[in-house]
Amino acid sequence: MEARLHLDMHMGMIGSATDFTFKWCVNMGMDKQEAARMTLALDEILTNIYLFGYREKSGEAEVIFVYHASEIEIIVREYGEPFHFRQYKYSKSAAFSDGNFQGAGLELLHNLTDHFIYLNRGKDGKEFRLVKTLQREHISDIIARRSDHTEDTIDTETDYLVTPVTTSDAEDIAKLIYKSYNYTYNKEEMYFPKLQETALQQGYKFGTIVRTSQGGPVGYFAVIRNTDSLVGEIGEAVVAPEHRKRGLMKRMINELIDMSKERGLLGLYGFALTVHIVSQIVNQKFNFKNTAILLSNLYGASFKGFDEHYPQPVSVIADFLPLYSRRTNSVYLPGSYEPILKEIYSQFEASPAINKLPENIEKPFEETELKLNISYSGNTATIVCYQYGKTFENSCASILKSLSGLKLNAIYIDLPLDHPWIDNAVNWISGQGFIFSGLMPLIHSEKDFFRMQKIQTTLDFNLIHTKPEMAAKLKNIVSKEYHELQENKE
Repeated sequence: MEARLHLDMHMGMIGSATDFTFKWCVNMGMDKQEAARMTLALDEILTNIYLFGYREKSGEAEVIFVYHASEIEIIVREYGEPFHFRQYKYSKSAAFSDGNFQGAGLELLHNLTDHFIYLNRGKDGKEFRLVKTLQREHISDIIARRSDHTEDTIDTETDYLVTPVTTSDAEDIAKLIYKSYNYTYNKEEMYFPKLQETALQQGYKFGTIVRTSQGGPVGYFAVIRNTDSLVGEIGEAVVAPEHRKRGLMKRMINELIDMSKERGLLGLYGFALTVHIVSQIVNQKFNFKNTAILLSNLYGASFKGFDEHYPQPVSVIADFLPLYSRRTNSVYLPGSYEPILKEIYSQFEASPAINKLPENIEKPFEETELKLNISYSGNTATIVCYQYGKTFENSCASILKSLSGLKLNAIYIDLPLDHPWIDNAVNWISGQGFIFSGLMPLIHSEKDFFRMQKIQTTLDFNLIHTKPEMAAKLKNIVSKEYHELQENKE
């Protein structure tokens, strides 16, 4: 979920922008003290852009407010005078002894936020990112502090009620996750009831909950909406252990599919873990099809079956379920990956028409349109190219250079398949150390994209398990390219 401000950079506008920032942060679930800290951080950035970026002359800035389930991100973009970010290092001793406060503003931004990132995007300007984790009470603390708490009795009846999730269900959902998985569930925000309540209030997700006739929660399943396309992700699911194998998962997912259609979604994604094959089998049962494999996608998670943290970042398989069979768009396929992409498309009843690549292809637009999404919890980034332009290589190179200092596990890039320049884009991206990932249908702007990935960790592919036949094919391609790239580096 996003909000945007386009500002003419003069001092009178900064106060209006910070007023909006404080109210927006509070509305998104942040407490007032933390909202004030984010507001102060934005004020510092905008003031410095006005004073030093544009030297008090006319200019513009864009402020993008992004809500995530567990964090708030504020992105500031501007085209003012460039500066060398790393040379402005704050020294406490120099400040006290010499009155030299160089870099104090940047030090303040680091202290006010959980993540402060500066990106120099070359001709595409500069970008500042402020990230604050939403602080809320963990479900284990809620249970522990209640003096009247007693262990819930196990209700093994088979009469269940399936209803849409409401904000009043937030605590029961967190309890269900906690009691079913202890601390092994891969989405940490699920353990914080207030975060769930806010996500439901803001329409970030919708879902269904299963209760017994006595009201006890025994199942939960939700869809997280995509922010830039009419698709969603079935990203949260749990059934209490004593109520499994009774068809509750099937009832919930069928309900979610109906709810998704009612809301106008065109398709659903499921990201199945390669740690255990159960999630892969479940997705296959409901006619989801394998389209891509994303290496090093989850970071720092622990899973049942491992004594400690999983020994490497977890990879996932992207599965897609179209909710409508009619496809009117057409695509171009990069020559080197045309066979496997055709095979992926052949899994679906309806696929877009595949155009033949022309011999001579020119870049179609003057401007390149790129968007960068950073997953701070997963330690990954995704570059989305909405439009190929004359600056494509330079723009991508600037982002990749800026990201090099973040020590990410993986960088993904999504390339649109609606123009024949896809072939040139893939060839250039391959030269930057990216390998195959797969197809992402309707993922952005209701269009199909080709995903590639740059893996910046060492992986043992023996720990990446795949069950479906297509998933195994995707793994083989990715493994081959990954190891060839590693051999070329040595």
